Amino acid sequence: MENASKALVIAGGVLIGLLLLVLLVYTFRQWGDAEATKQKEIESQRVGDFNKSYLSYEKQALYGSELLGLVNKMRDYNVSDDIKYNGFEKMSLKVKINGGTGDLFENNGTYDLEDIYDRIYNTSKSTSIISIKNRFSNITDPQWETLAKASSDDQTFQKLCTPQGLNITYSPELQEAAKEYYKYIQFKRKEFRHVDTSLFSNGRVDTMEFEEK
Repeated sequence: MENASKALVIAGGVLIGLLLLVLLVYTFRQWGDAEATKQKEIESQRVGDFNKSYLSYEKQALYGSELLGLVNKMRDYNVSDDIKYNGFEKMSLKVKINGGTGDLFENNGTYDLEDIYDRIYNTSKSTSIISIKNRFSNITDPQWETLAKASSDDQTFQKLCTPQGLNITYSPELQEAAKEYYKYIQFKRKEFRHVDTSLFSNGRVDTMEFEEK
């Protein structure tokens, strides 16, 4: 009887130990699952916050001036610490031009982020244009348009510029620079529509596509 009692005590102790072990494993798993869920929610929130400023461009009526903002935003991100050190991938932009003659784009077709930026930079930041803008810093976009369209005849040029308040003497260099800068102005006035947005596997914006209306 005594041996049987001891056996029951031992068996009971083993059973209690097993139950405690099962409870401990269950509790640990529950805690682990809860922590994993919490981390997923935090990461999902981060992705949502990151995407928000890009997805705001998903419009059916987007001016070129707004698109230029997206171009600069994507280029800044593509050289950020997220790309350099944190293992994230660069974003892409595709813009389909349907009326390419007369502005930054000579031909119709689809242009990528770097191509668009290079054309904008080369036009708006060219030496001749910067020189004129430094001399006449208060020139507005409509006035640039007047300079670009004005006749190369001195008197006609002055007649067009005087009502604009531009005390500028005609020169071939001035008008050529104005024509180049006007291409930039024309692009800012164009209308585009959002076509598609694709995401990386981590949920972040990968590629955004737009088309000229």
